[in-house]
Amino acid sequence: MVSKLDVWLSHYLDQGSSTTFLQATESAKAAGYKCKDDNFKKVGYQNKLKCEEKILKWLDEAGLSESALKLKLLSLLDAKEVKIFQYEGGIVESDEFNSLGIQIKALDMALKMKGLYAPEKRDHTIEEKKPPTLTIVTSSNNE
Repeated sequence: MVSKLDVWLSHYLDQGSSTTFLQATESAKAAGYKCKDDNFKKVGYQNKLKCEEKILKWLDEAGLSESALKLKLLSLLDAKEVKIFQYEGGIVESDEFNSLGIQIKALDMALKMKGLYAPEKRDHTIEEKKPPTLTIVTSSNNE
C-alpha cells in the first residue's frame, strides 16, 4: 500500500503539474490530506522535511546538484543580452551588453547563499498602551 507521504512526494516532484510541482502545500491537498486550510501548509512543510533526502537525490538526478547550481549561478553573473526593437519600419538590434537585472539577482542569490547579508533587525519589544483617561468636570453653579 502506498502511504500518503509517498503520494505527497509524487505530486511534489511532478514536473507536469503546474499546481503541485515543488509546491508543498498544494501537494498536501492533492495527496488527500484532510485538514483545515491553514494546516495544509504545516503538513506540506513537515512532509518536505521528512522527504529532504529523496528530494535532494531527485534534484541531483535532474541535473540540479549543488555544484551544477553553483556553476549556473556563476554563468548568470556574466549574463549578456541584446535588445531588438522596431524603428521606422525596420528592425534594429542593439550591441550585446551586460544584463544588469539578471546579474544583480544572481549576485543577490550568491550573497544570500554565502550568508554575507547582515541579519534583519526585528523589534520584539512590546509597548504597554495605557487606556485613555476620562476626566469628568462638574460645575457647582447651575448656569
